Amino acid sequence: MRTILPLAILALALCAASAQAQTSASPAWKQEFARARQVWEKGEFDRAFKVLEKAYALAPDDTARAQIAFRTADWAHQLGRYDTARRWYLKCLELAPSGSDLIRRANIGLSRLPSPGPPAPRLPSVPYSTESLPRVPTAGLLAPIAVASLFAFVCLMLLLQWASGWQRGALPAQVLLSLLLTGGVTMMLPLAALLIRQQLQPEPDGWVAGGLTLASVACLAFAARTWQQGQLLRNTPLARLRSASHGFLKVRGTAEPAFGVVQSQVGDIPGIYISELSERYVRRIERYYDSQSKSWKTRTVYRWETIYSATHRVDFILDDGTGKAIVEVEGAEFYPDHIALFYNYHPVRSFPWFAHVGDVRTRVSYIPPNATVTVWARYYERDLPGTARDEMRLQYDRFHKCMVVLEGQESKVYTSRSGMGLVLAIIGVIMLLGVLYILLNPGVVTEYVGQEYTYPY
Repeated sequence: MRTILPLAILALALCAASAQAQTSASPAWKQEFARARQVWEKGEFDRAFKVLEKAYALAPDDTARAQIAFRTADWAHQLGRYDTARRWYLKCLELAPSGSDLIRRANIGLSRLPSPGPPAPRLPSVPYSTESLPRVPTAGLLAPIAVASLFAFVCLMLLLQWASGWQRGALPAQVLLSLLLTGGVTMMLPLAALLIRQQLQPEPDGWVAGGLTLASVACLAFAARTWQQGQLLRNTPLARLRSASHGFLKVRGTAEPAFGVVQSQVGDIPGIYISELSERYVRRIERYYDSQSKSWKTRTVYRWETIYSATHRVDFILDDGTGKAIVEVEGAEFYPDHIALFYNYHPVRSFPWFAHVGDVRTRVSYIPPNATVTVWARYYERDLPGTARDEMRLQYDRFHKCMVVLEGQESKVYTSRSGMGLVLAIIGVIMLLGVLYILLNPGVVTEYVGQEYTYPY
């Protein structure tokens, strides 16, 4: 008895599960059948046929399949797809039970279809074998692309050399930049062929490949530029103002506030450079679209929002012990080494982990007066009227597009430049690999977009 009771319970559970599965199969196809009607009323005809196919696969018996077949035939008849309608009408007659109203309606639908056209005439047989067909000569694109790439590389190298005054020190960076630009131009040639093949009406593949190519060329160009500036800053030797010559140089000395100082809004911190950011912790109610429920909903979010952001700088005098030069800070990049933190307008060592609505946090990065700074800039001298001496000045180098004022270790500048260049180069290479994948697999983007449109759920 103890053995029979568990077996009976197990058998009842299996029967209940089987009955549940049988009863749940019917609502599934009916739901898809009803959803197909909704999609059809929206005007999405192809998607409605896809939903009907899914309902047909879920149908539990021939009666349900006959009903779905008649609906498919009726819609195809309305769209003028007579061959498809005829095929599904016949499928409905085959599956519908005898005496069903579906048979009468399917026969009426068949009678209203136009008669099929005459069969297409057969093509005459070829009197010779396919092996003897004349071959059309084809021209390869590898040689023209290689010649065009080499020509573009040489032209870019000569142009960059001429722009730099034929300096040998800039040759490695110019070679790298020329290679990157030449690679980008070469990648555009297959895209042009793809565009011509699509009759100047690009599909999603062409748009995505073109956008990725342009973005990759831009990333690689910026990466090469950043790397070139990093090498320039790293390889520029430290100079003295007393013996400095005109051009780009690096000088280290004391920043004297001869033209006044700027002050932060929070804390009244003086400096020759101030970068201030204040944020408030707020609560917001956002409206978003829920893709699962297909409706708009609201949610409450907590975040920090910027309420004040400003950067102030002022010219100063750099004294390195051998001379003094006026530093014109217009266009310069600053790397301060001092940071002050304020929470609710009170100085703190660090920000707390938890915040309340209405709290304000402020970060002030600054270079104080009389701080020791390193300046990379263009050195020049200007005549002082009424005197026999010249005024030494440091300003933004327009040729190298670079001027840096650093407080602290020089490794901060090198690390930021190298890291940014490496990230941009990796992003550019990944984009180029994506372009190659699209070119080697035509239609992959179009197929993906089609799947997303057909099955949005």
